[in-house]
Amino acid sequence: MGTWRLALAAVAVVIGPACAAQRAEGPLGVALGLSPDETARALREYDFCRRPGPGGAEEVFPQCDRPGRGFGDAWVVAHYRSGRLVKLARFERWADEARAEGRWNQLIEKRAVGTPPSQAARDRIFARQRIPERTRSWVAFSTPDALVGVYLLHPITSDDPSILEELIPIDAPAATP
Repeated sequence: MGTWRLALAAVAVVIGPACAAQRAEGPLGVALGLSPDETARALREYDFCRRPGPGGAEEVFPQCDRPGRGFGDAWVVAHYRSGRLVKLARFERWADEARAEGRWNQLIEKRAVGTPPSQAARDRIFARQRIPERTRSWVAFSTPDALVGVYLLHPITSDDPSILEELIPIDAPAATP
């Protein structure tokens, strides 16, 4: 019995981080409307860790330290209003353009499993806000509570992101010109 428990514990140690890594590679499934603490717990499931210190209207969650990080870097910016999450943006920085394109395609494919891309969602996002500068291509999705834009960007410097995945509420007010 002791050997069996030891083997099960070893499997849990291997599978646990692997599941978190797989989730980190997938699209964000964090619900809008969460409190800052709920947001931090939800983002931890995607391998993004809360920075110590006061939060505020905007909070940055860098990738948690993990071995075998790969070729890219990622972080999430959470935007709050009245203590509730109103917008979420995941940025990814890739040094290699081909890897960035592959990753962008991977995000779109994984998100399309739950809901197909939509021209209507794209039109709604476009009507509400400006498309990020240096956008090469983008796809939009609609979930029950959010519009999702997945943008492939053209970075100018090595510090610029290559990909942006953004969640905004469906009932957000229209942008002003």
